[in-house]
Amino acid sequence: MRATVRLELRNAAGSVIDVRHAKNSVMKGGAQLIANLFSGQATTGITHMVVGLSGDPESDPFSSTALTTTGGTPDALTGGNETAIIPADFIIKTDAVKRLVIVQLHATLPPPAGVGTLREAGLISKVAAQTTLYNRVTFAPIEKQNDHELTMFWEVTFPYGDLNWM
Repeated sequence: MRATVRLELRNAAGSVIDVRHAKNSVMKGGAQLIANLFSGQATTGITHMVVGLSGDPESDPFSSTALTTTGGTPDALTGGNETAIIPADFIIKTDAVKRLVIVQLHATLPPPAGVGTLREAGLISKVAAQTTLYNRVTFAPIEKQNDHELTMFWEVTFPYGDLNWM
Protein backbone atom coordinates (compact mmCIF):
# COMPACT_ATOMS: atom_id res chain seq x y z
CA MET A 1 0.00 0.00 0.00
CA ARG A 2 1.37 3.41 -0.95
CA ALA A 3 -0.10 6.90 -0.99
CA THR A 4 0.75 10.36 -2.21
CA VAL A 5 -0.95 13.68 -1.69
CA ARG A 6 -1.03 16.93 -3.63
CA LEU A 7 -2.05 20.00 -1.64
CA GLU A 8 -3.28 23.12 -3.45
CA LEU A 9 -3.74 26.41 -1.61
CA ARG A 10 -6.08 28.84 -3.38
CA ASN A 11 -6.75 32.50 -2.66
CA ALA A 12 -10.19 34.12 -2.53
CA ALA A 13 -10.14 34.59 -6.32
CA GLY A 14 -9.62 30.83 -6.81
CA SER A 15 -6.04 31.08 -8.06
CA VAL A 16 -3.53 28.45 -6.92
CA ILE A 17 -0.94 30.24 -4.79
CA ASP A 18 0.98 27.29 -3.35
CA VAL A 19 1.36 23.56 -4.02
CA ARG A 20 2.95 20.71 -2.06
CA HIS A 21 3.48 17.02 -2.83
CA ALA A 22 4.17 14.42 -0.15
CA LYS A 23 4.36 10.67 0.37
CA ASN A 24 2.38 8.91 3.02
CA SER A 25 3.34 7.03 6.18
CA VAL A 26 0.67 4.64 7.44
CA MET A 27 0.28 4.85 11.21
CA LYS A 28 -0.07 1.79 13.43
CA GLY A 29 -3.72 2.75 14.05
CA GLY A 30 -4.24 2.96 10.28
CA ALA A 31 -2.90 -0.55 9.77
CA GLN A 32 -5.18 -1.74 12.57
CA LEU A 33 -8.11 0.01 10.87
CA ILE A 34 -7.44 -1.88 7.60
CA ALA A 35 -7.08 -5.15 9.53
CA ASN A 36 -10.38 -4.45 11.32
CA LEU A 37 -12.14 -3.68 8.02
CA PHE A 38 -10.69 -6.87 6.54
CA SER A 39 -11.94 -8.98 9.45
CA GLY A 40 -15.36 -7.29 9.71
CA GLN A 41 -14.57 -5.71 13.08
CA ALA A 42 -14.87 -2.18 11.63
CA THR A 43 -17.62 -0.82 9.44
CA THR A 44 -16.32 2.67 8.64
CA GLY A 45 -13.30 3.52 6.51
CA ILE A 46 -11.75 6.92 5.90
CA THR A 47 -14.18 9.77 6.65
CA HIS A 48 -12.14 12.99 7.03
CA MET A 49 -8.95 14.81 6.07
CA VAL A 50 -7.01 16.71 8.72
CA VAL A 51 -4.16 19.22 8.84
CA GLY A 52 -1.70 20.09 11.58
CA LEU A 53 1.27 22.17 12.64
CA SER A 54 4.11 19.71 13.21
CA GLY A 55 6.68 18.93 10.56
CA ASP A 56 8.66 16.80 13.01
CA PRO A 57 9.37 13.16 12.21
CA GLU A 58 7.77 10.51 14.37
CA SER A 59 9.65 10.01 17.66
CA ASP A 60 8.20 6.50 17.89
CA PRO A 61 7.76 5.65 14.20
CA PHE A 62 4.18 5.32 13.07
CA SER A 63 2.68 5.73 16.54
CA SER A 64 0.85 9.05 16.03
CA THR A 65 -2.82 9.04 16.88
CA ALA A 66 -3.56 12.69 16.00
CA LEU A 67 -2.02 15.69 14.27
CA THR A 68 -0.71 18.69 16.23
CA THR A 69 -3.13 21.63 16.34
CA THR A 70 -1.63 23.71 19.15
CA GLY A 71 1.87 24.94 19.76
CA GLY A 72 1.12 27.92 21.91
CA THR A 73 0.20 31.37 20.65
CA PRO A 74 0.59 32.27 17.80
CA ASP A 75 1.15 28.72 16.53
CA ALA A 76 -2.30 27.29 17.25
CA LEU A 77 -4.54 26.56 14.28
CA THR A 78 -7.85 28.37 14.22
CA GLY A 79 -11.19 27.36 12.75
CA GLY A 80 -10.81 23.60 13.23
CA ASN A 81 -8.46 21.28 11.38
CA GLU A 82 -10.61 18.77 9.51
CA THR A 83 -13.03 18.40 6.64
CA ALA A 84 -15.41 15.55 5.86
CA ILE A 85 -14.97 13.35 2.80
CA ILE A 86 -18.24 12.37 1.16
CA PRO A 87 -18.66 9.11 -0.80
CA ALA A 88 -18.71 11.02 -4.11
CA ASP A 89 -15.15 12.24 -3.32
CA PHE A 90 -13.80 8.68 -3.77
CA ILE A 91 -12.88 7.18 -7.16
CA ILE A 92 -11.67 3.57 -7.40
CA LYS A 93 -9.75 2.40 -10.47
CA THR A 94 -7.77 -0.68 -11.49
CA ASP A 95 -4.43 -0.65 -13.32
CA ALA A 96 -4.17 -4.18 -14.74
CA VAL A 97 -0.68 -3.59 -16.17
CA LYS A 98 0.86 -2.57 -12.82
CA ARG A 99 -1.59 -4.77 -10.89
CA LEU A 100 -2.89 -2.00 -8.66
CA VAL A 101 -6.22 -0.98 -7.27
CA ILE A 102 -6.08 2.82 -6.97
CA VAL A 103 -8.25 4.90 -4.67
CA GLN A 104 -8.34 8.62 -5.43
CA LEU A 105 -10.02 11.07 -3.09
CA HIS A 106 -10.11 14.76 -2.47
CA ALA A 107 -11.73 17.30 -0.19
CA THR A 108 -11.34 20.98 0.53
CA LEU A 109 -10.67 22.67 3.85
CA PRO A 110 -12.81 25.83 3.66
CA PRO A 111 -11.40 29.34 4.16
CA PRO A 112 -12.10 29.79 7.90
CA ALA A 113 -10.68 26.33 8.85
CA GLY A 114 -7.07 25.36 9.45
CA VAL A 115 -5.76 28.91 9.56
CA GLY A 116 -2.07 28.94 10.45
CA THR A 117 1.25 27.48 9.35
CA LEU A 118 0.46 23.98 8.11
CA ARG A 119 3.20 21.31 8.02
CA GLU A 120 1.30 18.00 8.15
CA ALA A 121 -1.86 16.34 6.86
CA GLY A 122 -3.59 13.01 7.22
CA LEU A 123 -6.65 10.87 6.65
CA ILE A 124 -8.79 9.76 9.57
CA SER A 125 -11.72 7.52 10.34
CA LYS A 126 -14.31 8.94 12.73
CA VAL A 127 -16.96 6.72 14.30
CA ALA A 128 -18.98 8.31 17.11
CA ALA A 129 -16.39 9.57 19.62
CA GLN A 130 -13.51 7.46 18.26
CA THR A 131 -11.01 8.91 15.78
CA THR A 132 -8.29 6.81 14.11
CA LEU A 133 -5.40 8.44 12.26
CA TYR A 134 -4.82 6.30 9.17
CA ASN A 135 -1.81 8.12 7.74
CA ARG A 136 0.38 11.20 8.04
CA VAL A 137 2.43 13.28 5.62
CA THR A 138 4.74 16.19 6.36
CA PHE A 139 5.68 18.98 3.96
CA ALA A 140 7.32 22.40 3.75
CA PRO A 141 5.20 24.98 5.60
CA ILE A 142 2.12 26.45 3.93
CA GLU A 143 0.72 29.70 5.31
CA LYS A 144 -3.08 29.33 5.20
CA GLN A 145 -5.01 32.56 5.78
CA ASN A 146 -8.71 32.85 6.65
CA ASP A 147 -9.60 33.59 3.00
CA HIS A 148 -7.71 30.59 1.55
CA GLU A 149 -9.04 27.15 0.59
CA LEU A 150 -6.80 24.10 0.86
CA THR A 151 -7.68 21.14 -1.36
CA MET A 152 -5.94 17.81 -0.79
CA PHE A 153 -5.84 15.19 -3.56
CA TRP A 154 -4.85 11.75 -2.26
CA GLU A 155 -3.98 8.66 -4.30
CA VAL A 156 -3.67 5.36 -2.42
CA THR A 157 -2.51 2.25 -4.29
CA PHE A 158 -3.06 -1.36 -3.27
CA PRO A 159 -0.99 -3.95 -5.17
CA TYR A 160 -2.48 -7.32 -6.08
CA GLY A 161 -1.23 -10.52 -7.64
CA ASP A 162 1.99 -12.30 -6.63
CA LEU A 163 3.36 -10.08 -3.85
CA ASN A 164 6.47 -12.15 -3.13
CA TRP A 165 8.54 -9.26 -4.53
CA MET A 166 7.55 -7.08 -1.58
